[in-house]
Amino acid sequence: MKIEELHIYGFGRLENLVMTTIEDFQVFYGENEAGKSTIMAFIHAILFGFPTKQQQELRYEPKGGGRYGGKISVRHPEHGFAIIERIKGKAAGDVTVSLEDGTTGGEDLLKRFLGNFDRSMFQAVFSFNLHGLQNIHHMKNDDLGRFLFSSGTLGTDRLARAETELQKDLDARYKPSGRKPLLNSKLASLRTLEGELKKAAEKNGGYEAFIAERESLLNKIDELKSAIPELADKAARLKEWEKIEELAREEAALEAEIAECKEIDFPVRGIERLESCKQILRPFSSQIESLVGRRKALAEELDSFQINQELLAREPEVNAAADGLHEYEQAANELKQLEDKILLLDEKIVEARTKLYLHLSEDEILAINTDIFTKRQAETAADTRKRIDGLKQQLETAFTEEKASLEQLESELKEAKLKLLTQDERSRLEKAARTGSEAEINLRLEDCRERIAILEKAAKQEADSIKTTRAIGFSAAGVALVLLLFGLLDRVWLMAGIGFLMALVSAAIALRGFKASKSDGQDMELERHRKKEQELETELSSLQSGGSAGAALKLEQDKRERMKVNSLEAMLGQQNLQYEKVLSKFERLEQEEADWRNHVTELCSVLRIGDSIGSYMPVESFQLIEECKNAILEKSRLAGKIHSLQDTLAEFEKTIRSLSEFIQGIPANDVRLACHFAKTALEEEKRKVILHREKKAALEELDYDVQKLEKEKSLHEKELKELFAQAGAGNEEEYYLLGEEARKQDRLRNRLSEVKRELALSRLKGEERAKLLPVRNVAELIEKAAEQLKETENKLEAARSRLTEVRYEIQVLEEGGTYSEILHTFRQAQSDFAEEAKEWAVRMLARELLQRTVNRFRDYHLPKLLEKAGEYLEFLTGGNYMKLFVSPSGTGFLIERADHIRFEAEELSQATTEQVYVSLRLALAETIYGKFSFPLIIDDSFVNFDGERARRMIELLKNMKNRQVLFFTCHEHLLGHFEHGQIYHLGRKPANIRG
Repeated sequence: MKIEELHIYGFGRLENLVMTTIEDFQVFYGENEAGKSTIMAFIHAILFGFPTKQQQELRYEPKGGGRYGGKISVRHPEHGFAIIERIKGKAAGDVTVSLEDGTTGGEDLLKRFLGNFDRSMFQAVFSFNLHGLQNIHHMKNDDLGRFLFSSGTLGTDRLARAETELQKDLDARYKPSGRKPLLNSKLASLRTLEGELKKAAEKNGGYEAFIAERESLLNKIDELKSAIPELADKAARLKEWEKIEELAREEAALEAEIAECKEIDFPVRGIERLESCKQILRPFSSQIESLVGRRKALAEELDSFQINQELLAREPEVNAAADGLHEYEQAANELKQLEDKILLLDEKIVEARTKLYLHLSEDEILAINTDIFTKRQAETAADTRKRIDGLKQQLETAFTEEKASLEQLESELKEAKLKLLTQDERSRLEKAARTGSEAEINLRLEDCRERIAILEKAAKQEADSIKTTRAIGFSAAGVALVLLLFGLLDRVWLMAGIGFLMALVSAAIALRGFKASKSDGQDMELERHRKKEQELETELSSLQSGGSAGAALKLEQDKRERMKVNSLEAMLGQQNLQYEKVLSKFERLEQEEADWRNHVTELCSVLRIGDSIGSYMPVESFQLIEECKNAILEKSRLAGKIHSLQDTLAEFEKTIRSLSEFIQGIPANDVRLACHFAKTALEEEKRKVILHREKKAALEELDYDVQKLEKEKSLHEKELKELFAQAGAGNEEEYYLLGEEARKQDRLRNRLSEVKRELALSRLKGEERAKLLPVRNVAELIEKAAEQLKETENKLEAARSRLTEVRYEIQVLEEGGTYSEILHTFRQAQSDFAEEAKEWAVRMLARELLQRTVNRFRDYHLPKLLEKAGEYLEFLTGGNYMKLFVSPSGTGFLIERADHIRFEAEELSQATTEQVYVSLRLALAETIYGKFSFPLIIDDSFVNFDGERARRMIELLKNMKNRQVLFFTCHEHLLGHFEHGQIYHLGRKPANIRG
């Protein structure tokens, strides 16, 4: 099975990481904390599930809260290409397996896909790291062989640890000659208890008799204890009967008397109900007569009402007129305001026409173009005029200033030229000035020659000194060399030391001489003065005699004046240029002004105004025209609104005129008064309607009251008849006699109820009271019951006294433990011993089964494993160690060297032991588990190997065919053994890692 791609959604510090094109031998290189162990754990988690919180392994949940999990793309030799995805879910996560044939599934399909391999088995066989090797260095010599044997069978030290733990547990439970183990100590306790049991058996004869008597007394005491409450209860019941006997007999008498009475079905509270009906019926006739009279008067009053139904039918129109009065007045006021506004707008339009001299109609004014472009043209014209006026003023000022400066420079130049010497005067003065200059040059030439003589003398002295220094240095060096040679040959170290020191001193002197010879400062100074001498001689020869100091002064002054003239001429030329620039700007400004006037003419044509107004106030003119247009438009809009308001007012006045046709006395000319009159008339008619409705309702209410009284009178008369019928009486007198008889029976029943309530507080129920009614000698029965109770209590006391004596006898016989207790303790100890022996036997059987498994593995599978491991070990050690054999003890290995000497594992070096371990692990994967094509995952397991061993280890892994190898390392020196395409560089930013 080959892993082709890893996609990590979120696992530990790695998020959104995709690694593609994973090779058959893939190296993952990165520094510490770059993510190597995280990627290994990710592969384990996707294949076998996320560790649960109860397990010790890290879950690597992303700290940033991202999606937990990822997927692996693999190629299986049987199932082909498959994608295994696992994300966060219940327990080990939710896994989805997708095969290339379209089959999908969960954990069951993944188990079949992985050949039912679990995490621990996979890590034991195909995934190992530095921790497995480090375990070797912490083991004792005796445990090292077991560890290697276990690693060669299961891939880890679990077999060795299981065997060691089983043996420790067995030794802690039992040793043939031990005393401290648990089974040994329990066996000694059993023997002690057995002796005590035999001694107690001798005293067991009398003991059994006392035990039997004690049991008999205990049973008798229980019987007496149960009899005493029954006797006490009987005596208490008799005493209770003595208290309630009179009430019980009264209860029986009342029940008998009630049973003899004739049954009467008299109404409840029949007499009171009869009197109430008679009292209610008396006022009904007078009330009915009064209500009938009131109804007649009210009916006559209703007939006298007259209501204007036509006015009520026009109520919506009247209300609309009243409600619309306020709107009518508002509309009238608004009409007045609009007319005033139109007058103001007319004045504004006339004012704008007057200011602009517009002789145009309103329609022509509206046709003038006042769009944003025209407005912008007006603003541009105004801004241009301001700018032209400003520039014109600036240029006039500049022209005045430049002209004044030009005239001043011309005047100054003229004055400076008048001060210059003529050419004849200048030649005469130059001839007179030469005589004073020749004397000065002669003095300088003589001084230079003296300096040259001094420098030449100093150079000669320095050369003689250098020659002397070199001679001394070479002589001293020769003497030092002779002393050094003689000292070394004769081993006279003092002489050799002196010679060495002299050699150093002479070397320093010679070096100083060489440095002095290299100094050329004086030569350069001498050469410079010789050149100066030649220059002075040349200058002196060119001069002629003649002139004086005064002539030289005049020549210098004339020179300064000539320089001033030259400067003024340059300034005058510059000023002429400035003057011409100002004139050029005037010309450009005149052209710009002409363009502006053309633009203004076009604008005035568009706005239909005069050029004079447009030239000086283009923006103001545009604004006036725009305001005039707005006023004309507003005037048109207001005129339309006025027409609408006039229509509204006319419609309202028409409605008022229509109301005057059916309301007499309404003033049709005054709208406000007409509305008020119509509203008042309507309210009066509505009041009449309400009053008529109220009186009609009162009439109906009187009718209802009369009917109600007649109905109630009928009901009470009916109730009176029903009372007579219910009592079975033909008249009122018979009814009263039956009422007296019913009242007597009620008194008897009430008394019986009171007696029963009092008897209910007694503990004696009805059946018990009925049984005790024939009893007449209650006092004698109470006394007899008390005597029986006393006799039973005495018997109980005697039995308890005898029980105390028997228990004392038993206690005397027991003396520190009875036979039964010792027997019980002995049986319990036997049971505990048997349980512990069973546990010991289980572990003993487990050890034997483990040993059988190891023997079976050693007989059938181990030879092939050792053969392959020997091949790997021979390759790794370069032929120094060739074979592995099972040790005679059966729990370790012997390693045979090339000279056929065999060593136990603890006798080898640390690195060789690690090579043995690696050979066994690789052989285990290739032989016993060879049919499983899982990749080998190795994490920095060869850091203790030297360069040669590491090279052989990597070469061995490269030679493993048909199995992918994933190698994780943080050691850069190992990368030289691999090709560039086989290496993934894991950086500190996992998001940047791509395959």
